[in-house]
Amino acid sequence: MDSYERFHELLRCDFFPRLRADGFKGSGTTFRRARSDRIDVVNVQGSRSGGRCCVNLAMHFPFLPSAGGGLILNPKTLKEYDCAFRKRLHELNESDHWWAYGTSDSEAKASVAKLIDTYERRSAVFFERFEPFPDVFERITPAEIDAGDLSNMPGHFTQVLAALTMARILNHLGQAEKCREFAGIGLRRLGRAVGLKAELERLRDTS
Repeated sequence: MDSYERFHELLRCDFFPRLRADGFKGSGTTFRRARSDRIDVVNVQGSRSGGRCCVNLAMHFPFLPSAGGGLILNPKTLKEYDCAFRKRLHELNESDHWWAYGTSDSEAKASVAKLIDTYERRSAVFFERFEPFPDVFERITPAEIDAGDLSNMPGHFTQVLAALTMARILNHLGQAEKCREFAGIGLRRLGRAVGLKAELERLRDTS
């Protein structure tokens, strides 16, 4: 058994049951948890260069288009990269983390144990940022986004994408005035992201 197979066998035995205990369902390396108003996703992503993996956390509201702009046709096949809100699992003092597969059984077991420990302590920090909905988003102001303060936006966003996402959420909530404000900010900060212009203009002109 090579390092990849050994590590992923430990994930199947130790980590994936932990995800299922938290309400996630799935197979392979992607697991989903359907809530009343959203879908949570946990995905294990291997490095292109091999030898290690990271854990992606993601959340998506069914009323939003996918991150690529398309429709979410089947929530049961939703991928991490389709979600509007994404973040890598890591410690508070890190910006990213990769777990090594190890070169022995003991190294693999230690690495998986650390992965599980980090998940148990840190994943809820991400998912709890969306509760309660819609209050957490109604507290985010256009002035914050316009000033480049994205600290209250869960996940990682550019200023333009944060403005667009907020406009879409406020439009869904029927708050047309705030929707138009966020869309206007996105248009002012558009720069080279011209592919988002038409959608921002549509939201700006919503009634």
